[in-house]
Amino acid sequence: MKKLALLIVVVVLGSFSTNAQIQKVDQEVFGMDCAPCAYGLERGLKKMDGLEKVQVSLNDGKAYLDLANNNKLSLRQIQEEVKKNGFSAKNAEIVIKGNFVEQDGTYAIQTGKETFTIAEATSTNLRSRLKPGIVKVKGIVQDEEDGNLTNKWKLNITQVY
Repeated sequence: MKKLALLIVVVVLGSFSTNAQIQKVDQEVFGMDCAPCAYGLERGLKKMDGLEKVQVSLNDGKAYLDLANNNKLSLRQIQEEVKKNGFSAKNAEIVIKGNFVEQDGTYAIQTGKETFTIAEATSTNLRSRLKPGIVKVKGIVQDEEDGNLTNKWKLNITQVY
């Protein structure tokens, strides 16, 4: 009986970690003002494990990232890579799949490595569509100072899938 209970716990936790992840990031990049800068950032980002597609646009001032299934990347790792290449990572539009939970009256989505607290700016209509368990959402992550990067973010949800 104990082996059965342990097996159930392993299966549940294992399926959570493979399902909870960032799937797409459109990262604003500040300080990128020439084509070689954009190329250098794109090369740096492509070295990260877990990215399926990377495109850096000098005109848009953004890095567009599609993440592979079952990736283990965090938004913090992506923003640290942007910083390592000499730029500042600003707001990011992301698509995440994670566990929607309530913590001390605050609602959040957890991806395993990071916690995305639902911002007050998120509409009541979108908030009402979120149910406990695994959810997939699109939203804007509010900018943090480069020196204050953590694993906790504020997310203004713009779409619930």
